Amino acid sequence: MPRISTFIVFLHMIFMLVGCTNPSGQLFQPVNSTSSGVTFSNTLQYSDTLTVLDFEYLYNGAGVAIGDINNDGLQDIYFSGNMTSGKLYLNKGDWKFEDITTMSGITTSVWVNGVTMVDINQDGFKDIYLCVAGTRNTPASKKKNLLFVNNGNNTFTESAAAYGLQGTGHNIQATFFDYDGDGDLDVYLLRNAFVEYSRNRARPKSVRGESSTTDQLYRNNGDQTFTDVSAQAGILIEGFGLGVQVCDLNDDNWPDIYVSNDFITNDLAYVNNQDGTFSNRAGQYFKHETYNAMGNDVADINNDGLVDIVEVDMLPEDNLRWKITIVGNNYDEFENGLKFGYEPQYIRNTLQLNNGNGTFSEIGYLAGIEATDWSWGPLLTDFDNDGFKDLFISNGYRQDITNLDFIKFSEQTMRMGTDEGNKIERIAMLKKIPGIKVHNYVYKNNGDLTFTDQSIAWGMSEPSYSNGAAYGDLDNDGDLDLVINNIDAEATLLRNTNVRSENKASNFIRLNFEGPPLNREGLGAKVYLKYHGNLQYQYFTPFRGFLSSIEPYLHFGLDSVQVIDSLEVIWPDGKWELIKNVKANQL
Repeated sequence: MPRISTFIVFLHMIFMLVGCTNPSGQLFQPVNSTSSGVTFSNTLQYSDTLTVLDFEYLYNGAGVAIGDINNDGLQDIYFSGNMTSGKLYLNKGDWKFEDITTMSGITTSVWVNGVTMVDINQDGFKDIYLCVAGTRNTPASKKKNLLFVNNGNNTFTESAAAYGLQGTGHNIQATFFDYDGDGDLDVYLLRNAFVEYSRNRARPKSVRGESSTTDQLYRNNGDQTFTDVSAQAGILIEGFGLGVQVCDLNDDNWPDIYVSNDFITNDLAYVNNQDGTFSNRAGQYFKHETYNAMGNDVADINNDGLVDIVEVDMLPEDNLRWKITIVGNNYDEFENGLKFGYEPQYIRNTLQLNNGNGTFSEIGYLAGIEATDWSWGPLLTDFDNDGFKDLFISNGYRQDITNLDFIKFSEQTMRMGTDEGNKIERIAMLKKIPGIKVHNYVYKNNGDLTFTDQSIAWGMSEPSYSNGAAYGDLDNDGDLDLVINNIDAEATLLRNTNVRSENKASNFIRLNFEGPPLNREGLGAKVYLKYHGNLQYQYFTPFRGFLSSIEPYLHFGLDSVQVIDSLEVIWPDGKWELIKNVKANQL
């Protein structure tokens, strides 16, 4: 006999905000800062004592989080900042935002990478967790993560130490999920580190948890404190982590963890053993991986009910960039990596298609998404509401240190002179190197395992140095808008005009969950929609892409479908719920 969960799916009718159609025909329209009030810029301060030569992650940027912090039905925005304070913007409606950073008590003065919004104390209000890092000279006291607990009145209290979540080392991003099935939310902390050896050179792997680049898993003790259980849970393998996603890789209804690791360190597919431990199955699941893996996203791209994986690298799209930069794998280094037990990796975006039998087929070239230059945050979601998940990729790098002329010059200068003299010459040359300022990419899912580049057609022609990005319905009109964090430029707000189009159907349904006391947001719920012989599937986790978290909803595009035959929810506790004949265009 089926068990009905204590969770509730809220479905309320949205009255569409129908306005004039978009005269340009572009899907996304920028909202300028003068109108919106969003003026945040992740501005960096440059000097000869702080360059990308000393700090490899100087230009990795910062994140975005979207969520309703005051429960007024409008999604608010938080931007993390590296050398500037992050900013919290309250959504006032009609694309107007108010900067409440100072009054809310959430000003920062440390190097912040990733940001997550989560109700950590289950009081019904979104809290904000920031992953902190710094340069080689940053003291450990300035690398402690920050947890801003929502007081319920638009103010926050920093409480990371009290919760045991300050972390250690070079923290990148965090994701919250219930790994042990006890009902409360635990934390996976993605980490990186400064090392004195080449990140690209094969060496014996560290697989016993002794490396400073090993991630951490914190178990929720049930009393608003957390304990590091990494070693006993099997989180032991090193990696230069830049992306992390919780998902159900093997469809056993237990949360697994996919980690994108930069440079030569392999990606990790930590499969949940259902006993509080994890085992890395990446070598079994994947024939090859992305080499310089940045952010990732996990979603069902072909509507077969199985999760697929996209992660991004730095392969240029055009021939000129191919010729003037490093884009290929060195054969000797590749073979040496195999001898040390590294799985094969290639410098390009990869798209891993789930075969449903414990293996994945990599189809990045087939899909047409393999080359988007120096990329950061991929996001898979349905921007045009046609029932298939499209792909957005943030892009750009402040200085092109992969330029072959610069690399050859560096090699020559290092053969002669003093270390200090060589450094001065390299810094002087570094100042002359242009940036990789390219437009962000967006691909339309064609529904046949291929994607079409719609970047220009959909309104993403502006070059930028973009990093973290998140999507959400900022105006409650039934389509997904984009918010992007940029280096040395104001953040980008892109308004999705899809629902205003007169040329196509744009039905949708959006789901918001209310769970039991220990997981009120329903993180980890799985949803299956069936209609007209078609299937759509999503796993609910808002921590996606690169350093960012999206709005806490599941959004399904339905094209012309008016009624969903069935909506099935499998909850994290294993219970399930079935709703039939659900009308479209609801929240």
